[in-house]
Amino acid sequence: MIKRVSLIRRKAGMSREEFFAHWTGPHAAIVRQMPGVRGLRFGKVQSWNPEEAAWDGVGEVWFDSMEDAVRAFAAEPYASRLVEDRKKFMGEAQSCFVTEHTAVAPPEGR
Repeated sequence: MIKRVSLIRRKAGMSREEFFAHWTGPHAAIVRQMPGVRGLRFGKVQSWNPEEAAWDGVGEVWFDSMEDAVRAFAAEPYASRLVEDRKKFMGEAQSCFVTEHTAVAPPEGR
């Protein structure tokens, strides 16, 4: 499995609550429909160090392979919907693909 990890900053003038509600609501609804999505997780940032470099959220989307992820993010109509939706709540984003290497597994259900 491969995971796309995204660091997200909210749109200027948007509260943290509005940002998180849109990101985990309407935006998540689009992502859930993308072909090949195996998992989706949202992390609401509580603090960042240094504070001036803070991101508001950390998103994780799982796929079977990087090729599946690239295809999913390019697939229509999802690609166009994501572009339009990001304008509503996202100020800035960076993403990367990672493979996990678990040293200590979290408790079940987390």
